[in-house]
Amino acid sequence: MRRVVLSMMTSVDGFIAGPDGDLDWMISPDEDRQAEALEQLDAIDTALIGRGVYEEMARYWPTASGEYADRVNAMPKLVFSRRPEPLRWTNARIVPVTGDADLVDQVTRLKARPGQDMVLFGGARLAQSFARVALVDEYRLCVQPVALGSGRPLFGDLKSRMPLTLTATHPFPSGATLTTYQPTSGG
Repeated sequence: MRRVVLSMMTSVDGFIAGPDGDLDWMISPDEDRQAEALEQLDAIDTALIGRGVYEEMARYWPTASGEYADRVNAMPKLVFSRRPEPLRWTNARIVPVTGDADLVDQVTRLKARPGQDMVLFGGARLAQSFARVALVDEYRLCVQPVALGSGRPLFGDLKSRMPLTLTATHPFPSGATLTTYQPTSGG
């Protein structure tokens, strides 16, 4: 069965966006981080994206170049949205969702299809929804060396405690650290 891997940057105090949705606190990736991101794509064949992040990504990625950009542009991109408006980025299509039950149904069907893992790039609301209804199989959080004090937390609307098991850490020269967690069974 395919897995959903959430891949996001977070501040040390757990925020994935600043108080006004700002992302200027995220540092440029290290060469090591770029190599790790390419390695991650070896096990991924589909990107899961919220509508707002899709709009941001579609402004940049279609004209970006390089191995990572080429691979992201070529892979299928499933855009979770309540709006059925047309998409302009290659290999992107709408996955209509109207609420948590619909999201669970759609993702459960995607997981049952043949293929490699799927990466959830965000945005914040979609990532929170996936976490809240236990659709994430692995959390790959690149913790940035900054505390924001406030903003949008990744786990801001959980209904109950979610125990996680740390499976890997990888520090980078910039001070960022990639931490990988899996939900703890029976937690």
